[in-house]
Amino acid sequence: MDRGRHWQRLNDQIERLPTLPGVAIRILQAMRRDAPRLGELADIISADAPLSARLLKTVNSPFYGLSTKIASIHQAMIYLGLNAVKNLAMSFSLLDGFARRRSGLFDYAQFSKDSLIGALSAKALTEKINPQLGKEAFILGLLQNIGMPVMAEALPVEYGKAIAAGGGRGLATHAAEHGVLGFNHMDVGRSVTGSWGLPTSISVPIGFHHCPERLAGHSGDLELLTRMLHLSSLFIDMFKHSDPAAGYAAIEECLRAQGLVGVMRPFDLAGQISAQAETLFPMFELQIDLKQHLEIIEAARAELAKLSGDLVVQVHQQARRLDELTHEVGLDPMTRLDNHQRFQEILKQEISRAKRYNTPLSILMADVDRFKAINDFFGHPTGDQVLKRLSAQLRELLRDSDHIARYGGEEFAAILPSTSMQEALRTAERLRRSIESQPIVHEGRTIAVTMSFGVAALENRREIDVQGLVKMADEALYEAKNSGRNRCCAYRDLPPAQAATRHVLVIDDEAIVRVTVSKMLERLGYCVHAVESGSQALEFLKAARERIDLVIMDLVLPDVSADRLLGEIRSLQSSAKVLLSSGYSLMDERRQGLRMLSDGFLQKPYQMADLAQTVRATLNPHAADSGGRRRPGVEGEAVVCVRTPATPPDRNPAAVPAG
Repeated sequence: MDRGRHWQRLNDQIERLPTLPGVAIRILQAMRRDAPRLGELADIISADAPLSARLLKTVNSPFYGLSTKIASIHQAMIYLGLNAVKNLAMSFSLLDGFARRRSGLFDYAQFSKDSLIGALSAKALTEKINPQLGKEAFILGLLQNIGMPVMAEALPVEYGKAIAAGGGRGLATHAAEHGVLGFNHMDVGRSVTGSWGLPTSISVPIGFHHCPERLAGHSGDLELLTRMLHLSSLFIDMFKHSDPAAGYAAIEECLRAQGLVGVMRPFDLAGQISAQAETLFPMFELQIDLKQHLEIIEAARAELAKLSGDLVVQVHQQARRLDELTHEVGLDPMTRLDNHQRFQEILKQEISRAKRYNTPLSILMADVDRFKAINDFFGHPTGDQVLKRLSAQLRELLRDSDHIARYGGEEFAAILPSTSMQEALRTAERLRRSIESQPIVHEGRTIAVTMSFGVAALENRREIDVQGLVKMADEALYEAKNSGRNRCCAYRDLPPAQAATRHVLVIDDEAIVRVTVSKMLERLGYCVHAVESGSQALEFLKAARERIDLVIMDLVLPDVSADRLLGEIRSLQSSAKVLLSSGYSLMDERRQGLRMLSDGFLQKPYQMADLAQTVRATLNPHAADSGGRRRPGVEGEAVVCVRTPATPPDRNPAAVPAG
């Protein structure tokens, strides 16, 4: 096998192939301009009367299903789009040129039929995922195997051997071609369509449609079109396969591998394709044996049912039960919303989808205001009922495509696919107003409830993961809580110059405190160092190369007294702020003295909002303005976008005041 020699011969004899007609060449020349004019292209196609007539007949056929009668090429371009009409015109000319040829072992008539089946199936499959790409997929399906007649014309003897090898040894066509020639019809198709001036959205999928997994460096529409083109090639095989059940099994396996079993029904699609072929084949002057098509479909159905009917039922029952169990595991038992783990899994999928198809994605983090007061005043059973009512209300107010979860305790989270930051902020405000305006009545008592919302979005194709996006929404939520509650805040990035990371040292001999405080501070964007004793703290400070901005130290440590440790910290890191921490008050005289030497005090146990507020106030004592909005100090800034007055506490004498 001499791949280089065969490829050179193919290029040398390329002029023997049917050339694109003059009308197609003029269309391509016009399309290469920066701004092709629709009117000019319509005039070029209209100048070829037979081609225009066939195009208009096709456009007005049931295949396109237009409600308006199309009377001109210009009108067709307006309704179907410039690219669809342009590509269809060139396809008519190209298939006509090949259909009239008869030579060697290659069956040109079957090639034309396969091309149209590929076009119909590619369009039907792609529209299940993205209807906007259906017309582009039709042209792709039509031209996916264009490399076959090119090789049959340029290398008739060698390609005849490839055809024989593929049939005799049961190899896939492209594998047999590669075995004989060193390249296959995908390689040739990509090269030829590229040389004709067709865009990469056509040439690249053609070059990888039998092996979409090898398409590296591309995503979005190009990847989707390539995967759908691969599926369409399996439908071509099924329609001409001597064993329809095997063809159907290959389609099912491919759908499972792509996670599309629940999205597409192969037999339904086969029936649709057969019906459309009955309409479209005569337009390309091809004969269709509709009875044979139906027999193929029915034979595949009967064969599959005979061989695996009981197994299919059993597998489907087991799969359904597994789906039910999986769904149940992912639910919060009290609210019946998705739980924290399921939320993380779905968000990971939605981030991947948004990046792949370049679509917006937003999330909401929401927290019930002063929920502890509701539990303390009305009791925990009533608090549970409040959470259930809120869960039902949030679920009712969101779209079916959104995902709502109980994130933990009284905190909720929602994923809003295909939603920008501004749209998500409007959604959050709609939820907030609805909850505020509908107090919950339980056992004759009215409870006024409000919620605070934080909003974050995956914008500008940022490289961010689940934790990063949740952290952004968290920061916005905490800003909403810290600035008065019962409001919606959106996250925004800071300029790089303002995003300097602050270093915090946590000194506490209780492991649970160290871990909890560290995680809280890390979620707020700080770089946290944690040690369990005074001696470890001093060793760390002596070796530290970076400046420590804040130290949170427990008053009672096993090895070093608080006053000595505080003095050493002032000596080693003179600019560091120091917050004392204890579960006891600072009533005695000695501790009052320590308090005066420090920059603040944190009473254990402390909540996230209290910790965030104290730390930010300590590091940025002048950061808040009169409206309660902080200045930037960590990675990003949560901006208060919507503010409303708190719910009046006297709305009901038994109500817990909101906000």
